[in-house]
Amino acid sequence: MKTLTLMLSLLVVLGARPVLAAQTQTWTVDPVHSTAQFTARHFGIVPVIGTIPIEKASVQLNAGSQIPIAISAELDASKLDTHNDMRDGDLRSAHYFNVASTPEIRFVSTKIEGTDPAHFTIAGNLTMHGETHPVVLNGQVIASGKSPRGRSIIAYGASVTIDRTQWGMTYGPLVVGNSVDISLNIEADGPSA
Repeated sequence: MKTLTLMLSLLVVLGARPVLAAQTQTWTVDPVHSTAQFTARHFGIVPVIGTIPIEKASVQLNAGSQIPIAISAELDASKLDTHNDMRDGDLRSAHYFNVASTPEIRFVSTKIEGTDPAHFTIAGNLTMHGETHPVVLNGQVIASGKSPRGRSIIAYGASVTIDRTQWGMTYGPLVVGNSVDISLNIEADGPSA
């Protein structure tokens, strides 16, 4: 009898797996309508804002929920823009991002906590300048709805402050403050119907 119960339990668990997988949806981040922005302080005083293009990203959701269960993103530091060619060149150099050898910035979530779409946390690993370190972003659902073409979209916001020296960017501490604010505005497009 124990063997029969064990086998039935195993069949129920294995049979439930496809159902669970079908309930997870992958939403694609639209890089044209999404922004990754950083703010550093010149001489530790004046905020200087720049953007780094999101090359590709995705958000995984449980069906019926707007709070992500997983997030991944890739950005291209070689295309960063602070609206000043000389500063952009310095930021791309070995002084900071060293895009000649490490142009890619990558984020992969490891844990997302919270049940309130207005505030949840996104823990994950941020890789840039060839180094990976954990970060925790504050996330929120900004809005959701349908595009004119009928596709479901969700707008997310997320932010975190990092210490750039943790990623080996130690050049110019008197010129650029070590604390860097990162903010993201993301449009996630739902799967095609």
